[in-house]
Amino acid sequence: MRRTSLPLAGTALAAATLAGGLLAPTATADESLAGAAGDRTCAAPDARPTVRFLDDDSRVQNRTAGGGCTVNDLIDDERAWQSRGAFVVHTEKVSRSLMRADVISPWEYARLLVTAAKSGIGGPHGPAPYDVIFDGSRESFDDWGYVGGRGFELNDDGSMATGPEPAGGGLGMLWYEKEQFGDFSLRLQFRDERADDRRSNSGVLVRFPGVDPAANPECRTTDPAWVAVNCGHEIQINDSAETSGNDPRKTGSVYGFADLDLAAAKPADKGEWNDLEIRVVGQHYTVIRNGEVINEFENKPGLPFPGRPDDPGTSGRQFAEGYVGLQNHDAESVLEFRNVRVRDLS
Repeated sequence: MRRTSLPLAGTALAAATLAGGLLAPTATADESLAGAAGDRTCAAPDARPTVRFLDDDSRVQNRTAGGGCTVNDLIDDERAWQSRGAFVVHTEKVSRSLMRADVISPWEYARLLVTAAKSGIGGPHGPAPYDVIFDGSRESFDDWGYVGGRGFELNDDGSMATGPEPAGGGLGMLWYEKEQFGDFSLRLQFRDERADDRRSNSGVLVRFPGVDPAANPECRTTDPAWVAVNCGHEIQINDSAETSGNDPRKTGSVYGFADLDLAAAKPADKGEWNDLEIRVVGQHYTVIRNGEVINEFENKPGLPFPGRPDDPGTSGRQFAEGYVGLQNHDAESVLEFRNVRVRDLS
C-alpha cells in the first residue's frame, strides 16, 4: 500500500485501511517513542486537552509522549510546510510511531491522519503558519523594545521574566517593535514565579498604536508605557484569589471591558506553565487558556472604561492593527514568558 494514498483520498475509510495495515509493530514501544520524539524535549509541554491542527480539532486526547512532550508538541502544525502532502506525511510518521508505542489507538491514528488532510496545512489555500517572535535566544529577545520603569530579563532556560524594579520604578512594558498585526492569533506560555505566597499581576497588551505619547495624544498620557494601556487592550494575567488589596480582574479579562472572576479564569497552580492564545479578528477578541475559551469580547465603540472616566473608552481603541507587548506590573510580581508566536488570520 502506498502511504501517499491518504493525502489524495482524505477520507476516514482510507485512513482506517492504512491504520489496519500497521497493527503489527516491528519496533519496541521505547523505540517507537524515540522515533516519534527524535531528540526533542519539552520543558513546557503543550497541555491542551485534545490534539489540534491549527483551527481543526482531531478530538484525539493529547497524551504525554516522548521527551516530556505531548502529541500536540510532536505533530508540528505551526511551522511553514512545503506542501499539504509533506505535512500529512509528517503526521503519518509521528502518529504511526505513537500507535506502535500504544500512546494512541488505531482509531485515533486514523483520526489524526484525516484531520491533517482536512486542515489544509501546507496547501496553497491553507491556513497561515505561526511566526515565532520570541524563541528564547538573545537575538529574538533583542527584537523587542522596552519602555517604562520596570524591566525584563532573559533567562538561561529560554524564557524571559519581569525583572527587578530599578530606581524610579513605575509600570514597564516589553513590546515587539518590528511589526504591527491586524487580524491575528498570538500564542505564548506563561507561569507565575513570584517568591512569596501571593500571586503575580501582569498582562499582554494588544492592538496599541505605538509608544510615543506625542504621536498619540488621544491616549491621554505622557508615559510611553501607558500608551498601550490606554489605547490598546490588556489581556490580564492574575490568578490571585484576592479581590481586595489586589486587582479583582483575573486572568483572561479584557481589562475593564470584559472582566472575569477567578472561577471563570480557570486558574492554574503557581509555577505551572500555561498556554495562552489571544485571537483578534476585526474587533472581536477571544481569549483561550490551555485550549479552553474563557472570554470573548466585541470591541464596539461607545463603551466607557468603568471607574476611570478620564481614560479612553472603546471609541479610542478601534485600531485595525497594532503592536503587542508584555507588562511588568509591579516589583513583587514575577511572570515568565516563552515561545511567543503570531499567526496572520486575515
